[in-house]
Amino acid sequence: MTHGLDNVTLGALVLVRDKMMVQQAAGRKVYRLEVGDTSFDVPVNIQQAITDALRQGKTHYPPSTGLPQLRKAMLHKVQTENRLPIKDDEHVLVTSGGMHALYMAFAALLEPGDEVILPDPMWSETAELIKRPGGVPVPITLRADQGFLYDPADIEAAITPQAKAIYINSPQNPIGVVFSEETQRQIAAIAVKHNLWVVSDEAYEHVIFDRQKHFSIGSIPEVADRTITAYTFSKTYAMTGLRLGYLATNDDLLVNRCRKLLRLTTNGVSSITQWGGVAAMTGPQDAVQEMVQELEARRNIFFPGIQTIKAFESFKPGGAFYVWSKISPEWRGYQGRRDSWAMTNYLIDQAGVGTSPGIAFGRAGEGYVRFAFTLDQQTLTESIDVMRDLFK
Repeated sequence: MTHGLDNVTLGALVLVRDKMMVQQAAGRKVYRLEVGDTSFDVPVNIQQAITDALRQGKTHYPPSTGLPQLRKAMLHKVQTENRLPIKDDEHVLVTSGGMHALYMAFAALLEPGDEVILPDPMWSETAELIKRPGGVPVPITLRADQGFLYDPADIEAAITPQAKAIYINSPQNPIGVVFSEETQRQIAAIAVKHNLWVVSDEAYEHVIFDRQKHFSIGSIPEVADRTITAYTFSKTYAMTGLRLGYLATNDDLLVNRCRKLLRLTTNGVSSITQWGGVAAMTGPQDAVQEMVQELEARRNIFFPGIQTIKAFESFKPGGAFYVWSKISPEWRGYQGRRDSWAMTNYLIDQAGVGTSPGIAFGRAGEGYVRFAFTLDQQTLTESIDVMRDLFK
């Protein structure tokens, strides 16, 4: 018996995580640089809101599209902060994390054979989410000699009669590059010219450094009504385990389809988590600013450190919390191999350092590894020392 899900992998990142957890459980000192989950706790006001909701009995079925209070807060945020001209809160849907929002976006948009243009390398789940409804990922290689720019010319050259959408993720996982407003305006113009949709994944919208400003492509009037934007609370509020996200689009048909998908998947996100979301969006944002400042400080420790290790040539991220490192051609390899999996296994086996193999993010990722600087500063410093000793 064959099934479409048989072509979906369990994910290289899961394999790395499981291997690290086995070693950690056995008592070995490990450095979890493979995990895209920060060491921060959920801000106190969000914790309190969730606790209050539980104690007040707000634990019954919520509306499938989300609490009205939360959707209104989300609408206000996307209109004022992201400058998206979303019609009303009926066009904002609460999801079980950002991945669920992308799942619904592609499932509601694509027919079998529809092509979606996306960067390569790219977060590993994106291509799988495109394939699930029968879509076809069309990768655009991000090249080091161009600063990993998502080149509008390359995007336009990849358009075929089957093209349906352009996917954009800024700040980008796994590289950490921030796509400029000018680049996004060029991409928007291409989408309009070729009658394409834009799916914008803005998971790391607040994790941005060096005084750069986040730009939402859906704020461009010409493309606003053909854009689906996905957000998550995981990165901004350290709510990774609470699974809360949202999707915004002005298209009535897509909203109707997504309402059906909500009914058939979650039929409503955890009620108490949603009350935490209300507190997150309407309360003080000091904790967010503090987390971003700390992440920038961690980057400023880890990136110069990794640059001193001769086995890697690394790209300085402008956002997200990853360092993308090219494996030196002079590295001798491990167990007869010199690819990204060999480096990943070498770091784990010989030093207890977790990382993610570049091939997990697409063919263009081969020859690279991704480090997450999500741990505290002391642990990051120790991890650099361990790797420096390993490669000396």
